[in-house]
Amino acid sequence: MEKRVYIQDIKKGPVFLQGWVHELRDLPNIKFILLRDMTGVVQCVVKEKELVKIFSQLTSESVISVKGEVRTSIVKSPEVTNKNIEVEVKALEIVNKAEALPMTVMEKGITTTLPIRLDYRSIDLRKQRTKAIFVIQSEIANSFHKFLYDNKFIEIQSPDIIASASEGGTELFEVKYFEKKAYLAQSPQLYKQLAAIALEKVFCLVPVWRAEKHNTTRHLNESRQMDIEMAFADDFQVMNILEKCVQFMISSVIKNCAKELEILGIKLKVPKAVYLSYDEAIKKVNGKLGDDFSPEQEKKLCDLYPDAIIFTHSWPTDLKPFYIWPKDEKKNISAGFDALYGGIEISSGGQRVHKADVLVRQLKAKGLNPKNFESYINAFRWGSPPHSGWSIGLERFTMALLSLDNIREACMFPRDRERLTP
Repeated sequence: MEKRVYIQDIKKGPVFLQGWVHELRDLPNIKFILLRDMTGVVQCVVKEKELVKIFSQLTSESVISVKGEVRTSIVKSPEVTNKNIEVEVKALEIVNKAEALPMTVMEKGITTTLPIRLDYRSIDLRKQRTKAIFVIQSEIANSFHKFLYDNKFIEIQSPDIIASASEGGTELFEVKYFEKKAYLAQSPQLYKQLAAIALEKVFCLVPVWRAEKHNTTRHLNESRQMDIEMAFADDFQVMNILEKCVQFMISSVIKNCAKELEILGIKLKVPKAVYLSYDEAIKKVNGKLGDDFSPEQEKKLCDLYPDAIIFTHSWPTDLKPFYIWPKDEKKNISAGFDALYGGIEISSGGQRVHKADVLVRQLKAKGLNPKNFESYINAFRWGSPPHSGWSIGLERFTMALLSLDNIREACMFPRDRERLTP
């Protein structure tokens, strides 16, 4: 089989290309095919009579193979990757002819609504803008892995089917598991703790499911979380890890995704970090002590500190899950924190409860039955060090980084109350 050349690798001489028909230009004496593959777009020139017959059968987004000769471009096209070259077609094959498209890939003056784009996501992914989002998201995930491997964390895989709630009040998706009742995991929280109290430094990137009946621009019912857990660390130590991890991920996007950022019209800066107590932060946005931040207050706080990761720490115990360590029980202060960036919360975390008696007490305080968490609680009876961690939502972080209006743009195949396909 002849060796395929990717468009970004085209040099001199003969080439064999494969890809999609990005655009057809049918002029009286000459025909042009803009051919697209995963690396870019190249202009192909069709002159020979027999090839013109094949050209006449082409449709937008048909998959084709082209053999041709590279030459200096005569007609410049703004869509092409390398404006100095084009390919004179010597052989043309239709691999799979596309039928009439339900939506356009070439949005010249046309805007397709997000619901339709999601209905036909396999076509939407061919758009330069959509592709750019997921190339950047891939870089985020890759740099998350790299940062933690470089810092001697061990990657773990947590189960997606669980026997009881990971985070208490959050609604669960129930599934039948043989003769037992089980649930889709809300979080890897309990399992990464069990791993950290043995392996010390662990991380994972896993899917999670939450059955809240919300329908907002910032929530999904299935998402992916980037999590760490670290033994012999308090809340401030892992906040520092989070600060450096976010800075590393953004630096990697700036370095490796310049073309995609240009397509999206985004200019990024590596953010600094701001640390505020919960009390300080809630007062800055005119909130009420004891209340959570509203979306509007989160945005207001970010506006006060542009180009920054804002850590809000020392939260009231009442506002944090049962597994967050009570830093000062008399003052109702926990070792929990949140991190805001780009106008929204991108992460939450804190120091965890590492003593069984405290854990039982906090479970009861949250209205949960300790018997449902017996194997989890027992793990802390057998020598558990203090430990802390955090979680970043991959889609939420992508949305914040790229200033997207809807989190569904940052999820390849979103799952929400209304959408279960494709």
